[in-house]
Parts: sequence; structure tokens; C-alpha cells
Amino acid sequence: MKVRDCNATLRPKVRECPYCHEIISLKRCLKYIYRGTDYTTVCNHCNRSVKLAKEPIPFKYCVFAGFLSIYVPMNLFLYVYKMSFVDSLIYSLPFVVACILVVAILTFSKIRFSGDM
Repeated sequence: MKVRDCNATLRPKVRECPYCHEIISLKRCLKYIYRGTDYTTVCNHCNRSVKLAKEPIPFKYCVFAGFLSIYVPMNLFLYVYKMSFVDSLIYSLPFVVACILVVAILTFSKIRFSGDM
């Protein structure tokens, strides 16, 4: 068990277990991307159950970013460049992937765990 520095802030580090103060693995945190934030996970060092202290990014922002990432490029390719539906869908897929990556990176940079059940 590590001893924390007295000068350290009381705010836990990103993905830090509140019990053993080790970083929880990225694999365990990936479950929040496809399962949601309403469940607990287990620390891979001390095997104690931890939950999120708060929602990393509000859900409405993720839905809004997802909507804009497909709607804006799709309309651009459909109406400005006069492409067919399938072509514009294929051309707008990289924007969707980029948006998903940005939301995932922002989520993982803001995950903080709490030990209170």
C-alpha cells in the first residue's frame, strides 16, 4: 500500500482506486463506454468494489456530439457535393469515428472513482 504525499491535493487522480491508490486498468474502465455509468467495477489490485464519483461527461453532450458528427457531414455530402446517400454515408463515417474517439478520450481523462457504496 502506498503512502500519499502530505502536500498532494485531496482530489483523487484519474482512474485511481480510493482504497489502495493504484491506477485501475484501462480494460476495466472501457466497460463504461458500452455499459454506462450506473454499475460498479472492481479494482484489479485490491479487488474491492468501486463506483464512479460522478458522471465524467454528461450524457446529453455525448448524444449531441454523436448527432452532429453524423448529421453535419451527411448533409454536406448530400446537398453541397450532390452525392448519393450511400456515398455520403461512407464519406461521413470518419467523422463519426473521430467523434467517438474524442468522447472516449475525454471520458477516460475525467474518470474518478469513489469507494462509498
